[in-house]
Amino acid sequence: MSLSQLEILYDFNPKNLNLINRKFQISEKKLIICAPKQSGITSVIFMYLNNYKKGTFLYIDFSDLRIDIINIRDNIESFIRKHKIILLIFENFNFSFQIPKCERIIITTNTYIHIDGYSSKQFFPLDFEEYIAFDRKQTGIEQIFNSYANFGTYPQVALSNNTNKTMLIQSILSCILKNKKELEIFKNIVPYQGRRISLYEIFKKIKIKLSKDSFYNIVKYFENTRLLLFVEKYNQPKAFKKLYLIDFTIKDAMSYQKDFIKKFENIIFLELYKKKENIYYTDEIDFYLPKENLAILCLPFIPANLLKNKIIKRKRYFKKLSIKKVEIISLGNEIEFKDDKINYQLIPFWNWANSLN
Repeated sequence: MSLSQLEILYDFNPKNLNLINRKFQISEKKLIICAPKQSGITSVIFMYLNNYKKGTFLYIDFSDLRIDIINIRDNIESFIRKHKIILLIFENFNFSFQIPKCERIIITTNTYIHIDGYSSKQFFPLDFEEYIAFDRKQTGIEQIFNSYANFGTYPQVALSNNTNKTMLIQSILSCILKNKKELEIFKNIVPYQGRRISLYEIFKKIKIKLSKDSFYNIVKYFENTRLLLFVEKYNQPKAFKKLYLIDFTIKDAMSYQKDFIKKFENIIFLELYKKKENIYYTDEIDFYLPKENLAILCLPFIPANLLKNKIIKRKRYFKKLSIKKVEIISLGNEIEFKDDKINYQLIPFWNWANSLN
């Protein structure tokens, strides 16, 4: 890359793009954003650039194959000084050279990294509230939820007019997964969505030549980039973890096995994961938040008249954990009651998700 190409990048001006607002806010002067691939962070940055006049910022996406990293490294300091740039944005930066000096700097990466002097934030694909703004075809909240459950959290899929959403999700995954080994491992893991998982048992089923260390390193990469999300069993860190996916429709796109209950559990987990900390599971509770003395049960089709009988069977267990509130997430019914100092709330997913914000 020559200096003239830096001039071409400097001329970039993403104005008047038809973008939809996300809830993520940028206010820090020095910020590292950890964002899974295809999560929509580029659109957020382009909208943020509307606050700056052309000529005051420099945007570089290091996933662009035309980029010559060596020449950027050698020329960017003088370029920033020459043009009095006040905002520098490095997308998909791999930290292969020292970050140049600039008044404001935003860096995106798909794995977490901490640098002194920089704030760090996590960014995710669409949550349900954001999806509502992206879905311009449905009107009723239940219709929007059905669309969300079918099409998932990737903004590209939500906005696409492509009728074959499965192939679009497969295409996205092909961009994210780097080689056949990663693809084969991922295909063997996703059927365990919402279930306790033994990585060693999965390793034994892999049909490609692969060492155990390589297998575990790749799974760790999936975890670090948040393609895979794991939940520990409460007070049993060595027990099998439960597996969830960064997009709950991935299993449908990679497997003919269907399990709406586990998908629904994954939908609920993503809402929690983006807004809560210290989430666990137990033998009796789908999600347990000990800091809030809160138990969450995922029961999409539970009839209201059967709810109390189901709860009574677990009441002693709830009291043992000092639980004060039990939220039962459903797909329509709504009821609230108190029994033996424990508050119970049966609530539709869409009301529950919006209450988290």
